[in-house]
Amino acid sequence: MYDRTTDPDAHIKAFTNAMAFRTGYDVIWCRAFSLSLEGEALEWFNSFPNNSIENFEGIGCKFKKQFAACNTQDITVVDLMNLKQEKEESLKAFMDRYQKTIRWVKGLTLELALQYVLPALRPRSFKDNIRRCPPKTMEELRERVVDEIRVENMKQGDKKAASKAKGEKGDGRKYENQTGRLKTVGTREMPRPPRFQQYTPLNAPREKNFQEALNAELIPPPKRCPTPHGADLNKHCLYHKNMGHSTEECVTFRDKIEELI
Repeated sequence: MYDRTTDPDAHIKAFTNAMAFRTGYDVIWCRAFSLSLEGEALEWFNSFPNNSIENFEGIGCKFKKQFAACNTQDITVVDLMNLKQEKEESLKAFMDRYQKTIRWVKGLTLELALQYVLPALRPRSFKDNIRRCPPKTMEELRERVVDEIRVENMKQGDKKAASKAKGEKGDGRKYENQTGRLKTVGTREMPRPPRFQQYTPLNAPREKNFQEALNAELIPPPKRCPTPHGADLNKHCLYHKNMGHSTEECVTFRDKIEELI
């Protein structure tokens, strides 16, 4: 459908090619032409008085003259020579742009189309590949572009995998959590060896021991620790003021009590 936003010459060519397979009657072409228009272009067609259209050639000429301002500007060989791959432009994006451009260069030969692609490329491995073994046809060039894009995508995938593995390795360092265990992110929790060979039995729950030690200022008021991700929210530690383990299970507090004893 033509709405005056594209090249009128291209629309006439597309319409005549489509109608040539259906009928050769000029009068049908004239009547069917309006079916390929919309918006302002259709309003223009409907403005003709009845019986004012003599043949399709006439309406075609008027159509192209009416929308001449929408003609696609011809691209010259000089424009093609100045076409360059941008710094951050991928090979796929550039080759799509290059092949669209050469379609609009009138009189461009295959030899020139293949010749100008080399200086347009950024200095990367694909340019060296083309320089060593120039393609003989556009089809060969397209195949080599597809192959290079596949290799680029594989390299990008390898880089992402390596970066992810490096991040996991860094996050996988061991650290001591509030229960006094050594953890490795992404692996099972490994218990830390006890600081004492044995712990003195207590005659009261550790929660009570905690309150008594705090009131007697035997231990400093502990700072609140954030609750670890994925912690058991049914357990609460008075010493660390967070969830994930109980005061009875808190190895850090057990060590503090044993130091006082």
